[in-house]
Amino acid sequence: MTKGFARQSIRNGRLLLKLHVDAHVLSMNFGHVTFICLQAEKGTIQMGLRKPKANGPGRKSEHAQETGSGNEGASLSPTNERVAVCGAVRTPFVKSFGVFETETPLSLSLRVATELLARTGVNPEHVNEVVWAATVPQTKNPNIARDLILFSGLPRTTPGYTLNKACAGSLQSVTSAADSIRLGRAQLVLAGGVEVLSDVPITYSDEARRFLTRMSRAKSLKEKVGFLKDFNPKAFLPKPPALAEPFTGLTMGEHGEIMAVKNDISRERQDEFALMTHKRAADAIARGDLKPEIVPVWTGRDKSVFVDTDNIVRGDTTLDSLAKIKPAFDKRNGTITAGNASALTDGASAVLLASEGYAKKNGLPILGYVVDSHTVAVDPRDQLLIGPSIAVPQLLARHGLGLDDVGVYEIHEAFAAQVLSCLDAMANETFCRERAGLDAAFGRIPFEKLNLDGGSLAYGHPFGATGGRIVGRALRIAHKKKSRYAVIGICAAGGMGQAMLLETTGSAQE
Repeated sequence: MTKGFARQSIRNGRLLLKLHVDAHVLSMNFGHVTFICLQAEKGTIQMGLRKPKANGPGRKSEHAQETGSGNEGASLSPTNERVAVCGAVRTPFVKSFGVFETETPLSLSLRVATELLARTGVNPEHVNEVVWAATVPQTKNPNIARDLILFSGLPRTTPGYTLNKACAGSLQSVTSAADSIRLGRAQLVLAGGVEVLSDVPITYSDEARRFLTRMSRAKSLKEKVGFLKDFNPKAFLPKPPALAEPFTGLTMGEHGEIMAVKNDISRERQDEFALMTHKRAADAIARGDLKPEIVPVWTGRDKSVFVDTDNIVRGDTTLDSLAKIKPAFDKRNGTITAGNASALTDGASAVLLASEGYAKKNGLPILGYVVDSHTVAVDPRDQLLIGPSIAVPQLLARHGLGLDDVGVYEIHEAFAAQVLSCLDAMANETFCRERAGLDAAFGRIPFEKLNLDGGSLAYGHPFGATGGRIVGRALRIAHKKKSRYAVIGICAAGGMGQAMLLETTGSAQE
């Protein structure tokens, strides 16, 4: 681990924080604006703006248009311009309750957001909106997007909202950002998502809540003492977080087991798929292919721990070692294990989107374009995670495309059993006719086009951040493979599935 330290200095009445790493000073200059880094309590990085003395062309005063975005607005009318992806970054994805245990959803979100703005060189005052995703409800920062704006130093007149679409959260934040741009409501939008299960809120029982509420409303000591007769110590035992479906009462893993049985997905197939994805991810890391998307994080209580790589990928795993792992959900007959399922993960991702005209006028890099997105839902009691096998074919059919027209497929890997079930379903004519409304089977996506740099089984799955990771990786792989189209499919809680079509034509690699 590399050691680092911070030094504060006062210059001309401005507080600057310089971060020295092995004698190198990290600076953050965004065109007309310089970001000043301030270290706050509990690991939250606060960013402040050093603004020019006078307003330049196209710049507004601090209090200008306080009822709106306060930045360079869009045409406010629908546009036929393509929506460009100008950058996509993420933190390392790490196992929860480990190296990021002192981080918060806000601290990791700030890290990726400010770094993405710095790398692209965009004027932060031109950001019309911030759209963020998180799955586990936050009590400290319920609207992470808005707090991100306020703590990052973006104009305080910039609006932001946080959404929850479970595992498809940041794919939806990218979709919502793209929709705003297409409708002419924005020219430049920052989208992303985060999950820090290491900082998950701990809840108590309803009985404990009612008792504490009554105590707090009591008007006298006598009345409070009277309530003590109803005190039940067991009610105050913390309730551990449970990744269960409210409608069915089953966990994601249990639903995965149902799919494995229903679709006859053997333990051997699952382990073979897991081995493939871990090997591919390890190879991508070894080649340095992930470096453009990774934002290093200084973490730990004293910010002395440097994290710049994912820590869940197991490049040295073997089929023999995977076969020895015991089932995690159905202890007697189950086939899903810790080896062929995605791990609980901490991480954040960010994607910068702009109208093609704005991006080209301002010299922003263009990774590719968001063509379209499509969401479906199924009965959770059937196959909870089968959504991508419906969403992907339907989305491509909407654009007159078929399996062979796409060179890169990224299907989110919640469980190997879920991915294999989706692949089998898309190759099944009856399923495609009855569930996807197709005239024939979509076809089987070949492994030569699927998750070429590995997937969530290897990298991990911070629920709100996975979609952003996949958008960036899909476009980078598509450039490498010289593929015009890339397609993403993500399953999500509640029986939802979302697909996104991306295009590289007319874009240039970073």
